[in-house]
Amino acid sequence: MSTTDTATGSTGTAPAAGRLTARRYTHPALTDQPVVRLVPDALGEAEDLALEFLGLVREGEPAEVGRARAEALGFPAWALVHDPANGHHALALVKEMERLARQARTKVGAAKEGFERLAAELGRTVPHFLPTFLEQVGRIMLDADNRTYAAAFFDKARQAEQVHSLELDEDRLRAVFMEFALGGALTVKALRHYVKGLAARLDGLSAWESFRRLCVERSAAGMPPYAGLAEDTRSLLRRSGLPKDAAAAAERELLWELLCSPAIGRAPATFWTSWRERLKEIAGAAAGGGAHDGGPAAGEVRRRLLELLPAPSGESSWRPSRFTPVWLELLAETGAETLLTGAAQDAADVGAPAAWLSRWGGHLVPRWGDTERSAATIALAGRMAGRLRSDAVPVALFASVPGQRYAALLDVLDVLLSEGVPVDLPPGLSRRLDLGPWLEDRTPGERDLAALAADPVLRPVLREAVGRSRHHPSGRPTLVVTAAPVLAELLG
Repeated sequence: MSTTDTATGSTGTAPAAGRLTARRYTHPALTDQPVVRLVPDALGEAEDLALEFLGLVREGEPAEVGRARAEALGFPAWALVHDPANGHHALALVKEMERLARQARTKVGAAKEGFERLAAELGRTVPHFLPTFLEQVGRIMLDADNRTYAAAFFDKARQAEQVHSLELDEDRLRAVFMEFALGGALTVKALRHYVKGLAARLDGLSAWESFRRLCVERSAAGMPPYAGLAEDTRSLLRRSGLPKDAAAAAERELLWELLCSPAIGRAPATFWTSWRERLKEIAGAAAGGGAHDGGPAAGEVRRRLLELLPAPSGESSWRPSRFTPVWLELLAETGAETLLTGAAQDAADVGAPAAWLSRWGGHLVPRWGDTERSAATIALAGRMAGRLRSDAVPVALFASVPGQRYAALLDVLDVLLSEGVPVDLPPGLSRRLDLGPWLEDRTPGERDLAALAADPVLRPVLREAVGRSRHHPSGRPTLVVTAAPVLAELLG
């Protein structure tokens, strides 16, 4: 959420750093008690003007005291700096805005109506103040934890720009888009509308550069890519005037920067499918060529893909069956899978596949332990078996879940045991293995668990779990157990 200065309405939105100044002000009523304000240098003029309306006069020159995050002008600061002759219209609203801001915490509907009345007044007198005013109302709504109204007022600010044909400051506009995106008050629809606006307002190359900067800033700040990002990227690159090879290189460069961002694991599924071919290119797995000049090494891209445990955004109830096959296909197509199945290149690689499979298994076990069979993971475990045996590093597939239970991908565990791969067994497993999810799972690809039942340590654990399953209220586990020869044998 943004931070807002009471006097100037300035907000922390831009990632760059600037000079921080100490400014000294005097007032006839304060005699020997000056007021000192710490203000980013870029906002100093706005601070002086705002305090001047309160009867405070700056004394001496500002002193630089450090560095501070660069900030964009909000309301009423923007009005005071860009149209001081009409600044009194902005300052006249400050007291009422503060009252409505307090009201927004308890009676948000009434506050919304009050802000809309103020906006109507501004629209009749100084319409060019409307965008920054409406953005400031959006910030107030964010402070009141109402993202819906914050997004609505942000959209009204953009509508005011169009209705009144206002000149736009692209740097300021990008900054406020970033601010509201980070506050969770920017819809994908609004973001894509902004991207279309770039194409309409700017020349092709400038539109691309502005869009690229926004994408990089969003990702660096922890925002996942949005679903239509690949489409918008290609559309703007087609208009950029760049040669075909240069445009393709620019797309690959942006993709790599996004891959290295902290929130890439929450990218929507369509992000990965839309950029499938480009991913293969930067990973050196595309037909007819290896990694491209000037980009990351193919191995670096493949290792980065293996670091990710994707949980796509936009999924109301994410399940392995929804995206796991797509992701594992992508690992295979990009060559990342070869790092799991091929021979270790050096001593540092030993154990990496076991560590990855342990992490992946934990990723596919929901917090509540209701696992779902993944045929793609079962098949991959079989392909990894030779490398896992060679490394001789145990794979940890058991996860502790609520109810003092352990859950695991039992089909994957059965594959590993059948191939002689060492596995890590947690202490206290004997009476805590939860067999219920496996018995209830109707997803194709189940194994008979013969290898698990043949293991001298796990056989009694499995027998205990099978015995408990007979008391399941649904009755289905009992039917499954009696229909499975290996499990039926354990019942005696």
